[in-house]
Amino acid sequence: MAEEQKKGERKKRRTATEAAASIGPMVKAAIGGTIQAKQEGKKLAYTFIVCSYDEILWAMDIVPVWTENYAGVCGAKRDAERFLERAESLGFSRSLCTYALCGLGFDQWREELGEMPPDAPWGGQARPDMMLSSGQILCDPRNKWYQAAQQFMPDVPIYDLSLPWPMFEDDIEAADVQDYYIKHITEELRGLVTFLEKQTGKKMDYDRLSELVDLGERTWNLIWETYELRRAVPTPMGTGDAMNTMVPMVFMMGTQQCYDFYAALNKELKDKITRKEGVVKDEKYRLLWGGGLPSWFALTDFNYFNSKGAVFPVETTYRMIEPMYRLNIPDTNDPIERLAWRWFGYWTYWYDKAKKRPGSEPDVERLIQYIEDYQIDGVVMHEAFSCRTWHLGLIWQLNQLKKIYKPIPVLILGKEGDKTKGKRELPSLILESDIIDISSYSEVDTRNRIDAFIETLEQTKKNKV
Repeated sequence: MAEEQKKGERKKRRTATEAAASIGPMVKAAIGGTIQAKQEGKKLAYTFIVCSYDEILWAMDIVPVWTENYAGVCGAKRDAERFLERAESLGFSRSLCTYALCGLGFDQWREELGEMPPDAPWGGQARPDMMLSSGQILCDPRNKWYQAAQQFMPDVPIYDLSLPWPMFEDDIEAADVQDYYIKHITEELRGLVTFLEKQTGKKMDYDRLSELVDLGERTWNLIWETYELRRAVPTPMGTGDAMNTMVPMVFMMGTQQCYDFYAALNKELKDKITRKEGVVKDEKYRLLWGGGLPSWFALTDFNYFNSKGAVFPVETTYRMIEPMYRLNIPDTNDPIERLAWRWFGYWTYWYDKAKKRPGSEPDVERLIQYIEDYQIDGVVMHEAFSCRTWHLGLIWQLNQLKKIYKPIPVLILGKEGDKTKGKRELPSLILESDIIDISSYSEVDTRNRIDAFIETLEQTKKNKV
């Protein structure tokens, strides 16, 4: 089966930007770099994206091994099944997160062989010196994955951080609880530093850390400015490309390479806007990717949308940036506190906005804002069977949107809270598959659903005339 899947990898997604096209070689080099770093005796750490402490790792000269990324690579290359099957043979259910299953199957095989599994995608996943888990974003594998992996690597220590995702409550203001959260997050990050110092035998250079945090904050602002360029009509970049250009954002934050990548993307998008060059020649429908990780083995579905004149100028998935000045971070010379405030500010940014709209909720408010700002005609979400925590609330969010846009048309709130003329319908589509388990995917069924959705968009457009 793995051989059949590998044949499919030759069908690559067409990108609209040079930046997105450069990501494959960048990721391959990064994975190869971890293997080389291991050979050179550098310290490697298994870790997760959106962990808040990227700059801490770089400042300590610890090389991160992004386990979710490698599982995604296996999925994109259609070579995950053999690792999933191995994990199943160890007693893990296929209903669990397939990122974790792929990683566990790979790790067990590597440890059993004493070397990389045969034909491991892009050279394989290097053995770590430590594993950094973090209870956040309601994601079970962030606590349990590395504990399970320790069965095969009992000599590799784990450090588990508690990085909370502040919960939205109507009767609680973020400002009322922020001191508690900042204190807790800061203490957790300081605990991580102590652990890393013990593992590496070296002390943290806080001046260097402060410089990297500065660079990370400048990069966040640049990414936000760059992604906002996609409001242009026609849009110069879609979500298909964004599923590539997110790589430096979530795997290289706090590095000059990350900043330089988005500076180049910023220039490329501005040039495309000047030339009025869009993702497609005839942009008919502007869609919001409203939630859900993509099927990494089926990114060509975005090209299929494009072939119908549909583009995605914005997405919630991996758009993990807001400009730093909006996060109300107080002045502090402590880089650890700045990281804590950045985490808290990002996860609470939409709270105040949601409280101003009766019946809204932060994730829904974010969707509404993007629908208005990017002139969205329809919403697409993806329900991945094995990623329960990320996808659990997507249908509920769509139902909340329907109270505003469809089936009962009501006046929409404008950017400044003023009522606009906008009585409108907002068609939606839910795709179903998985992140890397290709056995859950039917291209024929997916394309048929897309065709029916496009017909609905066209009819909705005619109803407006």
